[in-house]
Amino acid sequence: MNSNQLYVKKLQEALDRVDFSRVDTLIDWLQDARLNGNQVFLMGNGGSASTATHFVCDLAKATRCPGWPSFRVIGLADNMAIFSAYANDEGYENVFANQLANFVKPQDIVIAISGSGNSMNVVRAIDLAKSCGARTVGMTGFDGGKVGQKVDLNVHIPCSQMEIVEDIHLMMEHMVSYALRQITMTGSVEIEESDLVKAELPAPVYKPAVHHSIQGTVIPVVNDPVALLTNLSSEMAEQFDLHGLLVRAMQITLTFVRASSGTIIVLNEDGNVVDGALALGGQVVEHPIQRLVEIYSQGLAGWVVQHREAALIDSTLDDPRWLQREWEDQQKDSRSAISVPLMTPERVVGVVTLVHPEPGHFRMEDMALLVAVSQMISYSFKVGGVVDENLGS
Repeated sequence: MNSNQLYVKKLQEALDRVDFSRVDTLIDWLQDARLNGNQVFLMGNGGSASTATHFVCDLAKATRCPGWPSFRVIGLADNMAIFSAYANDEGYENVFANQLANFVKPQDIVIAISGSGNSMNVVRAIDLAKSCGARTVGMTGFDGGKVGQKVDLNVHIPCSQMEIVEDIHLMMEHMVSYALRQITMTGSVEIEESDLVKAELPAPVYKPAVHHSIQGTVIPVVNDPVALLTNLSSEMAEQFDLHGLLVRAMQITLTFVRASSGTIIVLNEDGNVVDGALALGGQVVEHPIQRLVEIYSQGLAGWVVQHREAALIDSTLDDPRWLQREWEDQQKDSRSAISVPLMTPERVVGVVTLVHPEPGHFRMEDMALLVAVSQMISYSFKVGGVVDENLGS
């Protein structure tokens, strides 16, 4: 067996010992960070610094998708000016911790990539991150070292050969980035049909359709997202005026995700509110345009348009982007909300927001569905000439 064959053999043996369920957990944590606007920090030394930089690039660029929030990701080994200043003036062991101290917040994610797990600058940064309430992740090798003992999640490569550890770390980085990109396109990580057969998963079971009446219109409630989008597409094809399209889209989407209220707001080229649909208590209601202007100018919808990013809020009482309004019955209990921009290739043309009376109601699947609905509405605007004919300039 030559050296190349021996190397591949050791690589495969190491892969066979890796607990890849921890990679799945890291994907979930990063997706939560994306949806909630938390920051992600990465660091490492030497080859691990290169992997950290690669990870930053892939999270920032390769996972982007119109309507989805972008990752707020920072590489702590990438700014050589600040890195060398801290190393020269305050010690190499502080180069990461001192950078983190300026930015890290509770629920942010701090990822330390270290083959040995014992690099002091990485260990100190993990200690600081934990003291600030951040989630800490180690990507380690050998026996995991001090980093493996301290972090909340240790993605460990049980191997004592550094080259192989670094190989697998880079592979894992690509696995994570690929999975996160798949979520933006499908709402879930792509699974091959053969994998479903192997897992012997039961066929999906849909509940019998029920019906709700919204302003005299009977709307079927289906449990299949594909059926929802098909029905919505058919409804939109029959609408030739902007307001009718918005009302039907709000009715169907609101009922499917069982939200209690919501808005669709449409903007002209100057960024002014020109039309929309408003739902309260599960029903689409008539409304003065000024009400939509208030919602857009002071609340979550305006933030979503300004940042061109979707937002998922678990608790409206805890998020400063949410505006509590009088027409919401002065509700003091926390609710959950989800909001997605309506975008054409040229600009943001509006925003869709849904609200549920209980905190934590909306999930990643709801975000994916609402993104699909918003893209369908935006496409209808463009293809039907609605943007030009109804929104003005």
